[in-house]
Parts: sequence; structure tokens; C-alpha cells
Amino acid sequence: MLNVLYSNIDWQHIKTVGFDMDGTLYDEYDFIKQVYYKINKSLIDDEDILSFMLNRWLEKGSSYPNIFNEAYDKHKNNTYSQEVFIQKALRIFRTYSPTLLLPERNKKLLTYFKNNFNVFLITDGNYELQKKKFLALGLDEYFEEKNVIFTGKYGPEFHKPNIKSLDLLDIDLTKSIYFGDRNTDKKFSVLANMKFKKVYNMIEVKK
Repeated sequence: MLNVLYSNIDWQHIKTVGFDMDGTLYDEYDFIKQVYYKINKSLIDDEDILSFMLNRWLEKGSSYPNIFNEAYDKHKNNTYSQEVFIQKALRIFRTYSPTLLLPERNKKLLTYFKNNFNVFLITDGNYELQKKKFLALGLDEYFEEKNVIFTGKYGPEFHKPNIKSLDLLDIDLTKSIYFGDRNTDKKFSVLANMKFKKVYNMIEVKK
């Protein structure tokens, strides 16, 4: 099954499979739609600005740092200063409690991986928010607590591509593969001497 879904991997020599979370195990846009709607409704209430933010996210990706600055600049009737607006937007973003569903296909894949390999998860970002996403997706069903690393809990020096987070796990990196959706995930894997497979929503990205 895995050879059909993910090319050029010698699965016979893989013992451990690791995962990023956002964009890797689910479509991160599902979260972005919810939280940007909340930010817009709470601070601006302008459908054009909401559309702008969503389109900008699709164009730039979730790591783009200036999206709230640009939303503020495009809105003509701002109640807050730019600094206050960005602070409020970030606070909503980081404290939001999402409603997320893990796709059925990905549930089956994770069940297979859990039953046939050692599995772990490493995700960057605000600790409280990442944990809310993790629980909303029901990922606690597939990963033991000791094998889940929220790097935001430990500090920026643990963020990918830094491989310090791997010191918290007991795994053989040479017999491991990591699934991720970003170039930082690939660099992280290369630095750690792990194999890497680029995916989005667990579908292989071949470019």
C-alpha cells in the first residue's frame, strides 16, 4: 500500500515514522478559515478584508508574517491603531479553539502506521494552540504522549529545522522517515539524517 502512495521509499528498512501536523495531517486551510473569520468578525467585520486575508494566506502560506499588517492597511475604517490591531489579531489567533476533523483517509493511514511502525509527531507554533489542534483532530488516538513534541513548549531553539527536539525521543534516526509539508521540514530531516517525504494532507507533493 505505502509503495503506491509514497514513491521511492524502502519501507522494509523503516522502523519509525514521524509527522509534522499543520498541512501534513490535515488541510491547514480548514483552521485558517475559522480563525480568520473570527479575527475579521471581532475586529473589522469586512467581508472584503476576510477574502483578502484568505487569498493572501493561500498565496503566501501560514508562515507569512505580514498578513495582519496588510489587512490593517487595506481596511479604511480602523477602530484601533495598527499596533493594537495586530496585538488583538495575534491574541485571537493564538487562543482560538478550532473545530477540526481528521480526514477518513488519514485516519486509516495513521492507524496503519501506528500498527506497523513506531510513530512520533513534532509540531512548531504556540504550544496552547497546537495542543488544541492536536486534540480537536483526535490525534491523541494515534500518538503516545511521550512521542508528541510541541516545540513551542520548550522554546525557539527547539523549532525546526533545529533537530534538538529529537533528543527528547528514543528513536533510530537512520531507520526513520519524516512527513512534512514545508522546506523547513525537509531541512530538519536532512540535518537529522532521516528520510523525508513532502506531503500536503498526507498526499505526496512531487515537486
